[in-house]
Amino acid sequence: MVMMVNNTTELFASLTPEEIALSNELQQIIIQEIETSGGMIKFSRYMELALYYPRLGYYSNPLFKFGAKGDFITAPLISNVFGYLLSRQISELFAFGTAANILEFGAGNGKLAVDILSSLGDSIDHYYIIELSANLIAWQKETIANKVPHLVDKVRWLSDIPDGFNGVILANEVLDAQPCELISYRDGLAYGLGVAYTNSKLVYQDYPLNNQDIVNTNSVPQLDYHDYVTEVHIANQLFMRTLANKLATGAILLIDYGVSENEYYHPHKARGTLRGFFRQHVIDDVLIYPGLMDITCSVNWSMIARTAIDNDLDFIGYTNQGGFLINCGLDDVMRELQVQLPEGQYLQISNQVNKLISHNEMGELFKVCGFSKNLPQDSWCGFTNFDRSYAL
Repeated sequence: MVMMVNNTTELFASLTPEEIALSNELQQIIIQEIETSGGMIKFSRYMELALYYPRLGYYSNPLFKFGAKGDFITAPLISNVFGYLLSRQISELFAFGTAANILEFGAGNGKLAVDILSSLGDSIDHYYIIELSANLIAWQKETIANKVPHLVDKVRWLSDIPDGFNGVILANEVLDAQPCELISYRDGLAYGLGVAYTNSKLVYQDYPLNNQDIVNTNSVPQLDYHDYVTEVHIANQLFMRTLANKLATGAILLIDYGVSENEYYHPHKARGTLRGFFRQHVIDDVLIYPGLMDITCSVNWSMIARTAIDNDLDFIGYTNQGGFLINCGLDDVMRELQVQLPEGQYLQISNQVNKLISHNEMGELFKVCGFSKNLPQDSWCGFTNFDRSYAL
């Protein structure tokens, strides 16, 4: 269970000398860039450095991250039923004209790839992975080689999505880790929030919101708020445009935690959704110990859908994770497992699945959104019921 933390002193007291040294080295790199940039960098740049700087960033360094002993748990790590049910949807897309290729962004430790490969086997022509971290690529290769050695030849790692891609694009918990911009509102006026270095610590600093790469995207919401901080998602928009431009025929399946735009910019969300994750705890101050915690914010699903449609993708559906998995045949799968497995093993899987679909756990927090290009729109079992698209 993820816990909220107000006082981080005790939590970070257990850091090893190696962890502290890694974070200090990364912080010095961040400070140097702040100094050479006139005393401040945009928050998106800080987030990019903290998460992805080679060798030191959170997703680039070798420190353990996933699972109960790491910083967070993802759906594929909870149960392989998740990957099996996704495979049912993917198999249906193959049958309706998508080439038998899968491209997964940010494959973590490779668990989801293994579960999908195990489920679909030789019906897959190619399984491509785009991963920024050399450490995670090595981990993925080891996991896949150990779990599905007979399918290793189907897997390839790419640095970018190829032009004219034909297949299924999958991104599970990718959007939330793409760098965002922070915006602060005072008396109805919007200001950018950057990162500076003052009094021997990293701090937030306002700057005039005349930065063209923000203004030109029309992403900054017009909010008549005071003392309100939120995020805008330039990188998410660019990501969706790239997918739309590179996809020739096929489908895009996005899974992540997030809400509609009306919920995202609600007056009660005065501090936004930005947070850090460290050893199953939520951290409010993401400027401390860079490189040691995940930094994330919720997805604005309205913006994702709007960007996709504006770039000629067909919007297929939007629902919560629980509804999507049920639509993909979860009830049938659980009935089959109850017959096949000893009671104790079945109950263990049932408890795992409950975490995936429960409204009190991942079932409501996580949403699923689907898009396609040059495919029949009835090729999606995952969106047959529990539609939430009206909320967007």
